[in-house]
Order: sequence, then C-alpha cells, then structure tokens
Amino acid sequence: MEPLRNKPTKIDGVKLFKSLIPLILVPIVYAIATNIPNVRESYEIYYAASINKWMNGLLSLLTGTIKYSLGEFILYAHVAAVPIVAVVLIVKLLKGGILKSLFRLVQYISILYILFMLLWGFNYERQSVSVEMGFEVRPYSKEELTALTTHLIDEANRLRLYQLEDAEGVMMMNGTYREVIARAHKGYDQIGTSIKSLRGIYGRPKAILASELMLYTGITGVYFPFTAEANINVAIPDMMLPATTLHEMAHQRGIAPEDEANFIAYVTAMAHPDKDFNYSGTVLALIHSMNALFRKDADLAMSLRETYSEGLNRDMSYYASFWASYEGKTNEVADKVNDTYLKANRQEDGVQSYGRMVDLLLGYFLAQKN
Repeated sequence: MEPLRNKPTKIDGVKLFKSLIPLILVPIVYAIATNIPNVRESYEIYYAASINKWMNGLLSLLTGTIKYSLGEFILYAHVAAVPIVAVVLIVKLLKGGILKSLFRLVQYISILYILFMLLWGFNYERQSVSVEMGFEVRPYSKEELTALTTHLIDEANRLRLYQLEDAEGVMMMNGTYREVIARAHKGYDQIGTSIKSLRGIYGRPKAILASELMLYTGITGVYFPFTAEANINVAIPDMMLPATTLHEMAHQRGIAPEDEANFIAYVTAMAHPDKDFNYSGTVLALIHSMNALFRKDADLAMSLRETYSEGLNRDMSYYASFWASYEGKTNEVADKVNDTYLKANRQEDGVQSYGRMVDLLLGYFLAQKN
C-alpha cells in the first residue's frame, strides 16, 4: 500500500481572476482620471452632469432617510478598525497567512478607491462652473480686487442691519441649526433655475454628532462621498453656518474643488430669500477677498477694514477669537491631512486652493457689472 501524498491544490482560474479584478481596475481608473482634462467637455455631458449626478442624487436620498450621518459612523468604524487590523496582521505574520491577509487588505482598499473615484474623485477634473455661468476667469488687477472688496464690505454692512444679535452684540441665526439646515435648499432651488448643474433633489445636510470635538481640527464640514451626505459642524459660529452648509451641499451636487464649492456657497447664499443666508455668504466672500487684498497691499486692506460697521466688526472679531481658542497640534495635523488629500486629487495648491475662490468672485463680479 502506497503512503498517502498531499495532492497539489488545484487553482481555480475564474476565482483567482475575480479576486484580482479590483487590483486590475485601479490603474485603469487612475488613467481615466488623468485623461479627463483632455476630454473635459465630453466628461461633463456624459458623466458629471448625467450618470454621476443621478447616482449621487439617488444615494443621498436613500441615506437621507436616516436621521443621523451614516458616513460619520462609517468613518468611526474604520478608525476603530485600524488597531484591530494591525493586531491581526501581526498575528498572521507570526503564525502564517500574512500574504493572504495583506492581499485582502489591498483588495479592500482598491475597492474603496474605485468607488471613491466613480462617486466623487473624477469630479476634481470637471468643467468649472464659470463656463456654465458664462464668465471669464483670468488674472485680475489690484484695482479690480479693491473694487470687489469694497462692494462686499458695503453689502456686508447693509445686510448686518437685518441680523439678530446675542447678548454680546454678535450675529446670531434666525432659528436653531436644524432650522438653518432645513432652509438651506431654498438658495439652490432659486439658482437651479438658471444653473443646470445645481438642480436636483438631494438628501438634507446632517449635523455632525462630534461637532464640538471637530472644532479642534478646524474642520467646518465634511462631504462623505460613499453615502453622498453633506455633514455640517454645527458648533461653529452662527455667522458662517449657512455658508458652510451651502458649501457642503455644493459638494453633494458634484462640485469637488474647494474654490468652486466656496463660490457656489456665495452665489446660492445671495440667491436665498433669507437675509441671514445673504449675510453669511457675503461674509464668506469678504474674508477671502480681504485675505487676497492683504497679500497684495496690506496697508490698503487695513484701511478698508476701518470701513466695517460696528456690527460687522464685532462679528469678525468674535469669529477670529473663536477659532484662535482651538488652535493647536490637532488643528495642524488635520490641516496637513486635508492638504495631502487635496494634492492627491490633483489640487496642486492643496489647502491654498480655497483661496482661488477670489478669481471666481472677481470674474462673476465684473460680469455682473457689464
């Protein structure tokens, strides 16, 4: 009788191929993303404004049936899983099976990357909203920047007269944060009549449960592409809550670049029927415009700063002191992570891309004057 021998394991070719599909798709998806700038107009028509728009709209409506942010819980679950996965990998390394575990981890990360790009990442390369709105974005002179900043100051001073105040004389919202979130869609309803890419029905933005803790990161809102949820840090000063909500809603509508989302937050705030939204959007634009002017001519910027009304001045001073109390190592790390994320998505300026909102504001402002 012959001794028993271990038979070689038969490799299932179909099963192996299926397991490799996510890894095969990663370079293909990456190649598509890098090629979008060459076919941007076609991408806008056949994907961004159609397939992606309907996909995200449906997903946001489905997750919108849940009161709390599903994305926030998914994020916490993944953070909690990191040490568990690390321990499992160490055990596998010592007892055997590490390669199989690593393969599954790479497979999972690949799937996340593919879904991220299909749902969101491609939109970093989409056509600028300025094309649809019909205005030119170009380098502008200091005189043009000064004219924009002066206009925004005048508007902020005027709108400040309509705002409610707390005991310290600082602007406060008309209603709770829940009511602010519930009213936010009105700006998009109005602007959507003329800007097709901003039309549609989406799930309502959601308050972040850990808003107070998130203040230490300096993060005011997060769009979670896997659930198409616009998540809002509701612990920020009232003055910026409407603009922040509109910014995250712009992401929900496929506007990925931060400068574009900020600009859309401004135009939708100005289209909103409520004065507190008008004021919040104007202040958002003014902060960016003043920062840009300060870099060009600090003395001129300081002289314009003197034209703030008493109410606007109180609001701005409070806003600065509020965030100063949360500065620290956590804020610095979060800023670096955000910078790395933006650069990884071909936003070469990283967190500085937020500042490019001024170019859009100037183009829009000058077009409105002509």
